Amino acid sequence: MADDPKTQLLPLLVLTLVLGGAYAGLKYFGGPDEAPVATGDTAASSETGGSAGTSAPGASADAMAARSAAAQTAQIETEHFIATFTNLNSAVSSMRIKGDRFRSEDGELHEMVSTDRERYLPLNLELGGIRIPEDAVWRVSQPEPNKVRFELEADGFRITRQWEAGTSPYQLWSTVHIVNIGRVTRPVRVNVRTAHYVSREAEGSTFLGRPSAFASFGQCSFDDNSEQERFDRSKLDGDNPSTQAFGYGPDVGWTAITNQYFATLMAAEDDSAERCRVWMSNRFQSGQVIDGTLFEAALVYPRVDLPAGGETLVRTPIYMGPKDLDAMHAFGHRASAAVDLGWFTFIAEGLVWLLRSIFLLVGNWGLAIILLTFLVKLLLYPLTAASFKNMAKMSELKPLMEALNEKYGDDREAKGQATMALYREHKVNPFAGCLPMLLQMPIWFALYQSLSTNLELYHAPFVLFWTDLSARDPYFVLPLLLGGLMFVQQKLTPTAAMDPTQAKVMLYMMPIMITGFMLFLPAGLCLYMVTNSVLSITQQHYIRVQLAAASAKKAAAGPA
Repeated sequence: MADDPKTQLLPLLVLTLVLGGAYAGLKYFGGPDEAPVATGDTAASSETGGSAGTSAPGASADAMAARSAAAQTAQIETEHFIATFTNLNSAVSSMRIKGDRFRSEDGELHEMVSTDRERYLPLNLELGGIRIPEDAVWRVSQPEPNKVRFELEADGFRITRQWEAGTSPYQLWSTVHIVNIGRVTRPVRVNVRTAHYVSREAEGSTFLGRPSAFASFGQCSFDDNSEQERFDRSKLDGDNPSTQAFGYGPDVGWTAITNQYFATLMAAEDDSAERCRVWMSNRFQSGQVIDGTLFEAALVYPRVDLPAGGETLVRTPIYMGPKDLDAMHAFGHRASAAVDLGWFTFIAEGLVWLLRSIFLLVGNWGLAIILLTFLVKLLLYPLTAASFKNMAKMSELKPLMEALNEKYGDDREAKGQATMALYREHKVNPFAGCLPMLLQMPIWFALYQSLSTNLELYHAPFVLFWTDLSARDPYFVLPLLLGGLMFVQQKLTPTAAMDPTQAKVMLYMMPIMITGFMLFLPAGLCLYMVTNSVLSITQQHYIRVQLAAASAKKAAAGPA
């Protein structure tokens, strides 16, 4: 038995397993001079779908109570914002935007921070490879009014994070300095992470699926800053009801969480970031009832191997405030791309500039929208007139076209040839009316999109009960007025080349659909549509009178 080879190998096998387990344990848990790195794009937290930081567990209740008692805050105040930082994790605990237009109904400044749990405070740090104790408290100091400094020694590292107000409005600088004070080389990775919570009620879609102004989006700018992706809740949710994460790199411009009027954007200074990531998780009020959505985004920096005494520095410019195009241009990093101006951005930005210039003259945003619409309508008048005149000529041919229908019946080929001959004889181009409309469409879309996202309309009053042009009409006066005007406009539009059934649908269904669509859209958009309809009716009537006068003059002159 003693000479059994299996018996002789058993102690060796047990020893191998013990040594292997001990080695694996050391590699997994790490020691004071060696710790694993949370990569940020592979180590996912089951609760948020985000990267898991490394922290030393096991803090006692007394230690946590002492930590809470030691909590302190520091502030940076500029003419545009009041930013508050906490020494519990060096994150932003409050960001209030100054300005009367950003005040709530009860007079409070607009608050950018929507989370209260420490780990989800905006612009938190994840330090892969560094174990930070759960009861850690950062030392806080304020060397200058516009600077706040946090310091911490943990796990063989000295960490300093400094916040500083930037030169452009709503800009902050986050500078993280890490020194290896241990004895061996250690891997480190810095991630800057932000979060924003929105309730299901606030993010619910308006009529016909249009997103609420409070609905949030995760965004990433990448590929030499020329491309970006925009993720709403449904896209981030995907097939997994818990979480779905998206990441892009290595050419990262910025990552952000935005809604219609505000943004928290983290930019990659000098293309230093490795990846940008966005994800979401459902939040449950009780049981399986989803109360809201937690949106998260992270800027992931490259892993760095720090030798003993080595150091690394990570600087991140941050934009946290309203989506003001001027302020975003001043911030740089192509941050203005976070404002969704649609396909015709260059036209939309020009219209925003023109609207603002008009406002500086008249001092009322509603009146500025009316005058802007008038100027655009005046600019496009030649195209509108050409289109309407062509439709009027088509109307004159209606009796002849009906005769062709009776003559050729179901013979489509012969009827088509005869119709084209009729057009040539009377010098009518059936497509001439479409071309001016196609040329106008980019301007229409750009004007619609610029008014949809224009921060200038946020809490901007017009007259009477229209006290906020970014909110819906409280009594639906403008949408109902628009429906009536659309009906009149359709009555004035020639329909000679249109099928009778189609003409009836356009006459009755189009005004109803437009009215329904506009019911819950911003009052500023409704005002634009109403003004546009009034001007269109005026133009159509004017052109109709011109055509009638020309026709009467021609008839009076007799045959040539």
